[in-house]
Amino acid sequence: MNIESLKYFHQIVKEGSISNVAKEVHISQSALSQQIQKLESDISKQLLIRSNKGVALTNTGKIVYKFADNIIRTYDNMMQELKEAEKGNIVIKIEACTSIADYALPCTLIKANGIYPNHNYELSTNNSNEIVTNVANNICDIGFSCDSELRLDNSEIVTTKVGVNTIILVAKNDDTFPDVLTVDSLLDSCLIIFTKKNDITTMLINNLIKLGYTQDSLNCKLRVEGIESAKMLILKNYGIAFLPYMSVKEELYKKQLKIISVPEFDMNINITMMHKKNYSSHVGDFLAWFKTHGAKSFC
Repeated sequence: MNIESLKYFHQIVKEGSISNVAKEVHISQSALSQQIQKLESDISKQLLIRSNKGVALTNTGKIVYKFADNIIRTYDNMMQELKEAEKGNIVIKIEACTSIADYALPCTLIKANGIYPNHNYELSTNNSNEIVTNVANNICDIGFSCDSELRLDNSEIVTTKVGVNTIILVAKNDDTFPDVLTVDSLLDSCLIIFTKKNDITTMLINNLIKLGYTQDSLNCKLRVEGIESAKMLILKNYGIAFLPYMSVKEELYKKQLKIISVPEFDMNINITMMHKKNYSSHVGDFLAWFKTHGAKSFC
């Protein structure tokens, strides 16, 4: 199977059009169609159904597309690692849930780099399920998930609980909100949640379901993409939100924000580090250092 043909196939499915992709990659439409025909020939099955409305996947095409993204990313990572190895560079790829990637691990990686100055770290954010998949498929070397209900069925992945991500309900530090809210009062308030699926939203919904509510019970439809956007809205007194303690501890210390208790809610999330059983020596160096310093190295 030709990797370039697979990349073109993946891009065509995402765009829904051969002609649009041909323009983007600056090759003729006929040349691009030949690439797809070559891929179909390699697999001995038709992958796309072409029409005036664009393209649609055959059943075989759906299977190929399902695996294409991981295959392409694994290939690209392999080529990147080969290039870095030629330069003598050591790159450790780490994925983590947003709060850990943004507010905890940057300090950890700076400290680790002081011990291993030849290490280069690439840190990116993802949700816990994707992190598990990417560790399993060697897309990243180490993952940090924030999911107290994380379940693994891959015997090749080693997991270690390294701390707890404490999620708190915060509001502007004034008299707008009391220090304690019932669930009904919480739902009547403007509770800011996130547009993207993340571990905080998942835990919030799980808490509501356990108490007999649904996500539709939320009164406020204010959604934001990230933690910093939520903090800005809270400071302007537009609502309240469940946020990681590590992301607001400075504002709490300055008394710009305050913590609101919701006794029925348990929003503590385990921080789990994961990696494959077999790993490179430089990943092993980092793991050995982190097992000694752990969450104490967090920002």
